[in-house]
Amino acid sequence: MAPISKRRKLSDLTSGDTNELLNKIEESRSDLDEGDEDLPDGLIDKLQELHDKLANVKHTSFSKVDPITLASLEILPGPLFLISDKRQEIEDLGLAEIPGCLLIDTTRFLISLVRGHVSAVTKAGCRILINTLLLRVVSVCPGVNIIPEFPIPKTTFNPESGKCSFSGVVDFLVTKIPTQYTEFLLSDPSLTLGRPGNIKESIMSNIFEAKRDNVWAGLSQATIAAASYCQLQGLSVIRGVITSGEQWVFFVYERHTDGTGRVLRFPQYTLGPNLEHLAFVLGLLRDSIDNATTSNLAFFTTP
Repeated sequence: MAPISKRRKLSDLTSGDTNELLNKIEESRSDLDEGDEDLPDGLIDKLQELHDKLANVKHTSFSKVDPITLASLEILPGPLFLISDKRQEIEDLGLAEIPGCLLIDTTRFLISLVRGHVSAVTKAGCRILINTLLLRVVSVCPGVNIIPEFPIPKTTFNPESGKCSFSGVVDFLVTKIPTQYTEFLLSDPSLTLGRPGNIKESIMSNIFEAKRDNVWAGLSQATIAAASYCQLQGLSVIRGVITSGEQWVFFVYERHTDGTGRVLRFPQYTLGPNLEHLAFVLGLLRDSIDNATTSNLAFFTTP
């Protein structure tokens, strides 16, 4: 048996040793099937943890992200303004119906029930209202599916200050996919969406972040989730929403080729005390889902 060579600390490794080890870890990870039931629990995460430690990557969960994080990644904010004569068109889109859908009057009734009988002091209560609006949109948009608590794995960015990675769970991923793949998607969303190319057909997803109140506070978190998802999927654009169910903020994230980005946000809209803005919000929801991966804006303009 060959003698065991002297073990070294990570700090003793040369840059060449480190790069060689990083390459071996990456090769090992790419060869492993994350859906393999025989894999020891936590093995993939431990390999990633070792990889990040060797690469000196600072890791942050989505929930800890703030505007300073966006600035460090050179993700610049910008406003979007409603084109004044487009409001009626948006409302018409929100009121459009197909046979068998959740009717707008039924939707109003369900929202009234939620408002009258569900406590909204926790995020769980807010989600019931969010679910009601999402189900209305799902019912009028064939191929749209709701994936709660979708995990986005660690994604590494390379700002000038050094490498950093992010991971976390988005409250909802709303995905539009050809209807023949619906069962496959819903049975294992992480496997279906985990790697580009698992499905050859077009897939479009929206990032949804639920907040009990102060929805603006969720913009940074949702933006990093969107940026991470774009990088994992090889997308240049993704749309998203931050909402309490009553307040709605829509945004568009654009990923640049140099790794920087831009997040364009709509004004905050509310359903209104008498649901006078419900059709408008539903129209924006449908537009966001139907055009999830394009920055061509039909109803808004940039300054």
